[in-house]
Amino acid sequence: MRFLSFLKYNRESFGAKIFYLFTIFLVTFYIAFTAFFIYYQSKTLKQNLIYEGKEFSKHLAQSARLGVFAESDDLLRDPVEAIMQSKGVIMVEVFSLDGRELRALKSAEKAGTDAAGPLYFKDDRLFPGEEIIDMFVKSGSPLYFEGRDWIEFWSPVMSGETYSAEGYSEEEALFFEKDSTGRKDNLIGLVRIIFTTEHMRNSLKDLLLKSIFIPVVFIIPGWVIAYFIVGGITRPLGKLTEGVKEIETSGSFRSIPVETKDEIGRLATAFNDMAASLQKREVEKQQLEEQLRHSQKMEAIGTLAGGIAHDFNNTLSTILGYAHLLQKRVGREEPASRYLDHLLSSARKAAVFIQGLLTFSRKEVYNPSPENLNDIIRNAKGILERFLGEDIELKVELSDEDLIIMTDAGQIDQVLMNLATNARDAMPEGGSLTVATSSAEPDKKFLLSSGGAEHRRFAMITVTDTGRGMDEHVRERIFDPFFTTKEIGRGTGLGLSMVYGIVKQHKGYIDVITGPGMGTTFKIYIPLSGPANEKKETVSPAMPRRGSETVLVAEDDEDLRRLTAVILEKNGYNVIEAANGEDAVRKFMEKQDDVEFLLLDVVMPAKNGKEVYEEIKSMKPGIKALFMSGYSIEELNRKGCYEEGINFLSKPLLAEKLVRKIREMLDKP
Repeated sequence: MRFLSFLKYNRESFGAKIFYLFTIFLVTFYIAFTAFFIYYQSKTLKQNLIYEGKEFSKHLAQSARLGVFAESDDLLRDPVEAIMQSKGVIMVEVFSLDGRELRALKSAEKAGTDAAGPLYFKDDRLFPGEEIIDMFVKSGSPLYFEGRDWIEFWSPVMSGETYSAEGYSEEEALFFEKDSTGRKDNLIGLVRIIFTTEHMRNSLKDLLLKSIFIPVVFIIPGWVIAYFIVGGITRPLGKLTEGVKEIETSGSFRSIPVETKDEIGRLATAFNDMAASLQKREVEKQQLEEQLRHSQKMEAIGTLAGGIAHDFNNTLSTILGYAHLLQKRVGREEPASRYLDHLLSSARKAAVFIQGLLTFSRKEVYNPSPENLNDIIRNAKGILERFLGEDIELKVELSDEDLIIMTDAGQIDQVLMNLATNARDAMPEGGSLTVATSSAEPDKKFLLSSGGAEHRRFAMITVTDTGRGMDEHVRERIFDPFFTTKEIGRGTGLGLSMVYGIVKQHKGYIDVITGPGMGTTFKIYIPLSGPANEKKETVSPAMPRRGSETVLVAEDDEDLRRLTAVILEKNGYNVIEAANGEDAVRKFMEKQDDVEFLLLDVVMPAKNGKEVYEEIKSMKPGIKALFMSGYSIEELNRKGCYEEGINFLSKPLLAEKLVRKIREMLDKP
């Protein structure tokens, strides 16, 4: 049991980890240093041995020159024996040029040692071949060859300084009157010295054994130093750990005593401040967690909205387009005209609903501009009155100052319509609805509880009804997607979710004050902007002139493609239809001289609209293109099909808007 406790302590103790790391560092450093040191010493000893062998063989070659020339054993005895006295030499041999061994000595260490090198035998003796002899002739310096336990050195014996015309030195001329060897290169013999490497290995072993004791000098003092350092760190850290556990278990803590003014003392002070701050913010944390859960719900419904928008927008484009064409052909006096009006009205409501879904999910194209909030509400008053009916009184109380906000006026209209719908359903027996505007500065507590941190001035819209009100349980869930208290068939549960999405898109906040029997008040805060642009006189845009250009329409939805072609042809344009991206490129190549404009769906099979445009532009620079899609901008960006600055129309397409946009682009230089 104690052993297991010891293992657990070593696994969890910070001090033990420091100790182990320090030990591993020392051992690693020692092994690396020892390996490098042994390698360096081995290399140095070997180089010294090679240098010594070369010098010995060169010296022997000079000392044995006369003995080799005279082939005298007596003249060779002394130099050979002198070399044999050297440490590590196990064999010395002197050869004449024809391979005869003139003198040889070997020590007892040679017994059982295979000293055969990379040479070949001649007359049962180890002797260099002609190629080695030629190397001696060219270099005139010693050569060496390595074996497993030995290194052998060969050195050429050269005749002395030339004395006679035949090429002999003065001493050599005493023996011969002419060159009996027949060679003119003065090479008269070879000497061979074999060194054993055993003494070099023994030296390395001694060094290795001595180096084993070096770590003791470092590790023991290091352990003592590490003990005091780790103890100075871990003791206050242990107190900090106890304080953290106390906060975790009980939610309270005791201040850690600050014993020093060093880093550890400052850490204890910081911990005390942090713990106090954590307790103070616990309520804020719970509020933020609730905000996060709500945002996740909104993100889920937003993903759903973005997914259905594309197909729904294509269908709505077809319905709106053909209904609009029928309306132009049917006289206003005919009964069918009223049916078409209802059809167009319903289709437009569906289009607004889809745009509201995308706005709620914050995936719709958002083009804000400076607008006066009072003007937006003043313009929406008439619609709200007709919508609420005669049994509900609408009161509008506008601020005296201009409240300039960055917004899309249509989105504020949608907020008002959704809140009015909620208020109307809460007042089935009638009542009053008050819409008021003012400038406001919410307190910091409300901003923090709403997930915001900026403390600045806002424009506030207050919408108050005299309806039934809501209890706390309902109030907490009113912005949840699909949550509704209405009976089946009377509500989608998305109205207030859309309001929430629009307000968040404006970087604003929304607060609800309600209770059973006391009505409901919504307070919407939207950041104030700079001064509004000067108002321009609203002039109804003139109908665009008819065209005559050829337009290539690429749309994978057959019904929508055919409708678009009909609309353009009725306005004078020549239309070439393409079912997908590759079909569009192919048909352009067939009639590229005629095509003057591209109307491209962004997402298509084979090639998307952006790829089609880039390919066609490379063949016909300067051609203009208008892109259209029922997907949200976020989804197009994810697919890599959208680029800022392009001419773009969102589906559902309205015939007049489409024709006007094409005409503007064609007429623009």
